[in-house]
Formats: sequence, structure tokens, C-alpha cells
Amino acid sequence: MILFRMAPILIALAIMTLTQTEVGKCESYKDCRECHSDIFDLWKNSLHAKSYDNPTFRATFMTIKFGCGEEIAKDCLRCHAPMAYLADDFDPGSSAMAEGVSCTFCHSISSINHGPVDTYYNLDTSGVYYGPYRASGNAGHEVQYSPLFLKSELCAGCHEYVNDFGVSVLGTYEEWKASIYPENGVYCQNCHMPIMPELSIADNYEVKNFYVTAHEFKGGHSNINLAYAVNLETSVKKNGRKLEVEVNITNSESGHMLPTGIPNRKLILNVTLRSAYDSSEVSAIRKVYRKVLTDKYGTIIENIPDMFLSATSVYSDNRIGPKETRVEQFTFDVPKWISNYFIETTLNYEYSRQILAEENISIEMGKSVIHSGSIN
Repeated sequence: MILFRMAPILIALAIMTLTQTEVGKCESYKDCRECHSDIFDLWKNSLHAKSYDNPTFRATFMTIKFGCGEEIAKDCLRCHAPMAYLADDFDPGSSAMAEGVSCTFCHSISSINHGPVDTYYNLDTSGVYYGPYRASGNAGHEVQYSPLFLKSELCAGCHEYVNDFGVSVLGTYEEWKASIYPENGVYCQNCHMPIMPELSIADNYEVKNFYVTAHEFKGGHSNINLAYAVNLETSVKKNGRKLEVEVNITNSESGHMLPTGIPNRKLILNVTLRSAYDSSEVSAIRKVYRKVLTDKYGTIIENIPDMFLSATSVYSDNRIGPKETRVEQFTFDVPKWISNYFIETTLNYEYSRQILAEENISIEMGKSVIHSGSIN
């Protein structure tokens, strides 16, 4: 049994005890494809599979490694390359690093510990693999049913992080826990691992009444998930040459705050008055929804490493909660030279990421256009 410790106050992986012999008992993640090709092919294209070997994480990891030291950088691997952390193998080109968050790791979790304790994940490396099924028959390995695999607590170990200063940098699990979803029996897996009935759980194996869940773990990087996360409605009232615009933003489908995850993610609401003649912009209003962290000097933190290592307080947080409708009201003064107009409303999900150079990601989550207005 291997024990994973939590970070200060809440949850982040760390190893308590481990021997090289115990690690050797774990099968390679590549072996899983021999019997579970459908699931494996979904997983290999997921961000879990690429949790270490992706340019965004690698850039952040190298920034911490060279800026703060290798020992601090290793902490990142507790979640991004847990099997490498277990094996004490920090060679960038090793197969353990390449695994990312693999089948071997997740399905070795036998139990978790609740509350502010030193250990969160308990791993069984004896060759038993855990999951949401009560399997029987000729399996290639011992299978152990665990209801934990249907619960959000399974995800909390890497999607919740409180730093050394007591600041919640990642709070996705707690956001879900504070919503109406737990009492309605809706967990992370319902949205991020939906059932895919057309796929097989195991090749060449007679399986009855088993279902395959999507191991792509789609979330904030999925255009489909983002498109269904919010409902955007705009209404306009004329008052002389003034336009009174009301925008309703409803977090209709997301089980956590919008946006969630690392605090460099934000929603950008743009409301624009345009001329109906040539669609040119007459006037525009912009509003940002995000969690803002500051350091001990009160400086707003924008880069990811400092969010984890240096944030001492939450300066502001105006994100939109689960099932919450945020009502925003704006007023536009229409110039005399405008007789026909339309109001355009867009809601974008944006974040910055550093690879070799910083690029800005902007994904439109909703849009409405009210046409053919006229004013005299």
C-alpha cells in the first residue's frame, strides 16, 4: 500500500512511503491497450495522458525548476506525472514521465482519506485494479469494485490545491461541493466522463451490463463543453436616444464556478453598439469575470508559477457560480448620426499560456445580436 500525502490544508499529492520494489509491481500503462483498446484510445488523446508532455505545462515546469529549484519543481509532478514521482524517476525522457496521469495510477487507488490529514490517496500496487464494476469471469488481472470511482472525491486530489499561505489556488472540488449538484447526485464523472454505449470495455471478453465512460476528460479546453456551459440572453429598451441593455449570463451546466481551475482563466463579456449601415463599432463595454490573487506586496499575480508559490490572498472573485444567473445592465448613448443600429453581445473564455512565447486563447461561449433597431 502506497500513501499519498496532501499539500498544506487541503489536497495535493505527495508520497509518504514507497520502495522501488513496490513500483516494479505496477504494469506499464501501455499494457492496458492490449485488452482495453477503446478506453485507451480515448485516454491517449486526453489532457490526462498529456499532463506532463504538453508544451504549456513543460514551460511552467521549467520556469519553476530554474527559478525556484528542482525540489520545488518536483512537487508539480505529484499530479502531472505521479508514476514518475512514485518511482523517483525525474528523467525528462523517461517512460514514467510520459505516462502522465495514467491507467496504472488512477486504477490503483484503493481508498482516500477525508479531512485535513497527511494522506489523501492510498495506492495498492499488488496488481489489483479498482473501478466501478463488479467483474466476474476471466479478467487479465484481479478487479476490485470501488464506488469511489463514481464520486467527485476521486478527482479532488489533483483538482484542489491550497498553497503554503492558505490561499485556494485551485478550488474546483470545493466549488462543486458547495453547489446543489452533490445533493442531486451529480458528480464530476457525469459531465466529464459521460457514458459511451457504442464502445467496449474490454476486447475479446464477454461483458454484460457494463458501460464505458469517456476517458477524454473534456473540460475547459473543449469547445463543446464550453458551448453548453452557459446561457446568454440580451434585451434592449429604448429611452430617447439612450439604450438600456440587460444581459443575463447563466451558469446552466457547469458544476463549479465559471471559470474554474488556475486563476489566469477568465470570462470576458463584450457588449457592443454597432451601426446597422456597415457594422462598425459605435461604442463598447467590457466586463471581466475571474479570481484575482495577490502576493504579500499586494501586487496582482498574472503568471502561473507565482499563483502557486507566492499568492498570499484573494484580492477579488466575481466568477459565476453553478446555476447562478448574473444580471448585468448597461446604458449606451446613441449618437445623432446613428439611425439604425444593433447590439452585439459576446462571452469569451480566455486564458494566457506560455510556451516559447505567450499566446492568448479566446473561445466564444455565447453570442447574441439584436437587429433592425431604429431611433429618431
